[in-house]
Amino acid sequence: MMDHAKEMGLEKVLSMGPAAERQLYTTYLASSFRTLRFGLHEAHGRGMAIQVNYLMAKGAFVAEKDGTFSVNLEKAKKAVQDLDHDLLTMEAEGNYAAAKKMLDDAATLRPEFQAAFAKLKDIPTDIAPHFVTAEKLAPSTLAKAAHVNPTR
Repeated sequence: MMDHAKEMGLEKVLSMGPAAERQLYTTYLASSFRTLRFGLHEAHGRGMAIQVNYLMAKGAFVAEKDGTFSVNLEKAKKAVQDLDHDLLTMEAEGNYAAAKKMLDDAATLRPEFQAAFAKLKDIPTDIAPHFVTAEKLAPSTLAKAAHVNPTR
């Protein structure tokens, strides 16, 4: 979409250019960490693992020796295009065998990610909201409301 934003009349609402692409792919990599931390026991996790493993194999995402990850922008766009091509071709052809092979081969957590997640084990995967009930906030108000309107 970025490549065609001007033609589509989206240049005022969609950032374009190298800085926008860097932000897009970097955000995508960071977002993949969040999804993968929930695990591979659900479709979202397996799907993200396939994407990340594919992009790493193509050199778009790089696991650095210091345990950090980076995006190779020169390879990212082509790698995403290749992934889209492969997934859409399997879908269009109804190629169950190829899809199953991809799932079996790539829906795994690479050792680099396992090591990164081990460092994050004390950080919650998500916020667990604590809801206080209205009864705890204003118990006398509820009692009065029940007395005024006994159907409650």
